[in-house]
Amino acid sequence: MLELRPVDRREMEEVLAALREFGAMPVDVVLIFADRDSARELAGADVETARAIEREGHYALVVVRPDKLSLWRELAAISALNDVDAASIWARPEHVGGELAELLSIALYRRVVDLYIARRDVQLLAGSFNPQDIPVEADDVKRSLVYTLALDATVSIAVAGFRSLAEELYLRAKRVPIYDLYSRFRNFVINNFKFEYIYNYLSLI
Repeated sequence: MLELRPVDRREMEEVLAALREFGAMPVDVVLIFADRDSARELAGADVETARAIEREGHYALVVVRPDKLSLWRELAAISALNDVDAASIWARPEHVGGELAELLSIALYRRVVDLYIARRDVQLLAGSFNPQDIPVEADDVKRSLVYTLALDATVSIAVAGFRSLAEELYLRAKRVPIYDLYSRFRNFVINNFKFEYIYNYLSLI
């Protein structure tokens, strides 16, 4: 643990409690308390709350402002990158290329990150879901589906085993032209939560 700014006992205990509650990590992580300027230097971008950074296989969690969901998302992101089972869901196979495959890999990575959170505290994730964010309409149908998947936390909630809650949240989403098509795609993703199955589904559209 490193302190690049003054840290009071309350903030320290809040962050450490969130980290303990998340549970064991597959790799060692250095905790760094930093102000915005220091965090920007470390992460190479503005950091509002927390940001995980990786350098040559070593990980650090930079904390500007304690926020449980942000802390957990960054810990989950590190876990997703270092968990073989998780990687089998979101990682693009070597034999599959192209922009759509890259976009799908990113979308599934985000769903896996939220899956870690849903399994630990589903209400924390549910509280962050904004039904107005989905669906997303892009310049073609496949991108629209994948962009929407990237923002749809209800998929992670359903895969984590909270199907009723997921459907209750999803029904609040606004109806736009791709809604029905996305609903069918979403159901397939929940029941076949792996890159190759989902990519093959998209290829058939």
